[in-house]
Amino acid sequence: MANGARDGLHRISQEQNNQYKQILSFIIFLIVSLTMITATFLNPLFMKGQIRNSSNEAVVVRQINKHFDALAETIGANKNGNANLLTTKQTQPIADHIIDYTLGRPWFKFSNMKLAKQILHDIDLNIDQGASSDAQLVQEKLKEQENNAPFDVIDTFNLNTITLGSNIAFILLIVNVIILIMSVISLRSLISDMKIFLNSKMLTHEITASGMWAGFWLILIAGILAIIPVIFNVEGLAVLGYVLEISSSIFLDFVIVGVVLYILSAIPWEISSPNN
Repeated sequence: MANGARDGLHRISQEQNNQYKQILSFIIFLIVSLTMITATFLNPLFMKGQIRNSSNEAVVVRQINKHFDALAETIGANKNGNANLLTTKQTQPIADHIIDYTLGRPWFKFSNMKLAKQILHDIDLNIDQGASSDAQLVQEKLKEQENNAPFDVIDTFNLNTITLGSNIAFILLIVNVIILIMSVISLRSLISDMKIFLNSKMLTHEITASGMWAGFWLILIAGILAIIPVIFNVEGLAVLGYVLEISSSIFLDFVIVGVVLYILSAIPWEISSPNN
């Protein structure tokens, strides 16, 4: 078997072999990365679960309260900038509706009035006698605003930016699906070409070597992205900073997938080595 593997390797130059491995590694990396992105960042169910993690709850409460503070100032309600106006229980429905609007029902969106009214409904429904006096005052002022209240929410919660983000997310979903399909087709075609030059053992060795490289790059890139909010203060980056903070733990999942891919590739790679 070892001699057969060596004979197979002689039928392809080292330069060609390296090119095949590089292309194969890139395609595997693309498939795994885009699949993970689609299943996490572009999945409303996953993201709603993610914001309920203990590490992300504080981020959500802080960000929603920033907008709620701005709303209080806009409508002339007194506010205490040193304390959260809304609790986790009160901010969670607002965050859920924003995620549903952004990632649910994938299609282009041109109006955010419905989302603004949902946020107003969340504020009215979840602020009760047990809420802070500041929050209750905002609730009362919003009722006085009547028809102007949705426009105040659109402005202070940056809903136009959220609408833009929703349309970008939809475009990314389409692009992801197209690239995934093309990558799978390219992978099958590339493996078919390699079968011409390599026997089954050597083919397994080269594919798993590419899988190891793909896993390595996934670990490296996702690991760097995961530690950015830890090393740098990203709060000043508005929506991007908020996304980076929430994404940190998600990129750790990417790292875990990269480790699993590396290990699963390393075992057959070692078994299919020409020396075995």
